Amino acid sequence: MSSTTISSGYRRILVAVDFSSHAEAALKQAVWLAQQSGARITLLHALPDLRRVVASASLRARLDMVYGEGETFQFEIRQESDLRMKRMLMALNATDLDVTVETLLGEPFVAVIHAVQKEGHDLVLAGTRGLAAWEQFFVGSTAKRLIRKCPSSVWIVKAQHAEPPKAVLAATDFSDVSRRAVLEGLSIARRAGADFHLLHVIESDVPPGLGERLPDDSWLRQAIREEAGERLAAFAASLDTDASRVHSHLSSGTPWQEIDRLAKHLNIALIAMGTVGRSGIKGVLLGNTAEKVLGTCDCSILTVKPADFVSPIMPPFWPLHPESEKVPSDSGQGRPDHS
Repeated sequence: MSSTTISSGYRRILVAVDFSSHAEAALKQAVWLAQQSGARITLLHALPDLRRVVASASLRARLDMVYGEGETFQFEIRQESDLRMKRMLMALNATDLDVTVETLLGEPFVAVIHAVQKEGHDLVLAGTRGLAAWEQFFVGSTAKRLIRKCPSSVWIVKAQHAEPPKAVLAATDFSDVSRRAVLEGLSIARRAGADFHLLHVIESDVPPGLGERLPDDSWLRQAIREEAGERLAAFAASLDTDASRVHSHLSSGTPWQEIDRLAKHLNIALIAMGTVGRSGIKGVLLGNTAEKVLGTCDCSILTVKPADFVSPIMPPFWPLHPESEKVPSDSGQGRPDHS
């Protein structure tokens, strides 16, 4: 995707399915996107609990797994899952789209990332529930792991946002990755006929502790805000779209709090943001902003990786030869990461 023009749309979309209402909402968004762009859709269901799968299988399938080659067992467990996914498509009148279904055994987020690495999906949609404050300590959800580690863009869909968004908010810190997120959010807003809002939050532009002691009318605070306003205006003008479509907002404070505040005020349905910002550290979320927004905001979240992002999850069938050990240790490719 160009750094100055709007994306023409996604071509290969993967939907992570667990048959919940949140996954149904994610599938509805995927169907809408595919109808808009002609994208191919893959529905993927992963079965992480092998014991439960075995318990639900027929006696013949279990005997085949123990004494045979496992073909009957695998066919049986996939058949039911595939049938359920096809029924979901039929319920949405989406049988005319280019859709494949796939059922795998394994950890869901790893299965999704492996599928992206093998098939080149440019967007993953997955459902999630909103998290209460006490649940923020549990960060091992599939949604958060995909935000951190999936190389493609990831759209985490809340069940209440199953329809095309009517208002989209994109956050920028003027980095390359935030530009990518803004362009993807703007493309979705255009396709949905939605209002598009652009936000920059001023943070850490003064020494720690000084900002709180500066009066609102101080010359330094005003200078910082004027400079940020000029950069935001220039950023918006560089998006190569009708200026009247972009509603710019400038705020000061903690990014995730300001994003949440404005999203509530504007009744935003989808927030687009990059997952690595000015820190430039691969695989590290800048201040965990995306995860905090996911946990506190009722909006769906579209997260976008840098162009050179490398997932810490080892690709499937990674070659086991001496050359593989030459990969730099800080690239995340040296060994598998299933955490």
